[in-house]
Amino acid sequence: MAIEDYTNDESYKAGVDSFLDFAFQKLVTETIRCPCLKCLNIETGDRHKVCNHLTIYGIVKRYTFWYHHGESEMSLNPCP
Repeated sequence: MAIEDYTNDESYKAGVDSFLDFAFQKLVTETIRCPCLKCLNIETGDRHKVCNHLTIYGIVKRYTFWYHHGESEMSLNPCP
């Protein structure tokens, strides 16, 4: 996807910011794997780079469980 698809979408921008807040808080690191369509969770980058990539290239649609970004299975299926 091109940057034009996301430029005016405030909910997407808010989602990117929330994702980055979560990932950098959970991993406590300077760089994370970039889940954009170009990097595919293989390349790493700082917050600025990952934010730019997610805005320009979009996020991998199938990446719904943030395994590489600090999400645990417990957060998806909490025990009663």
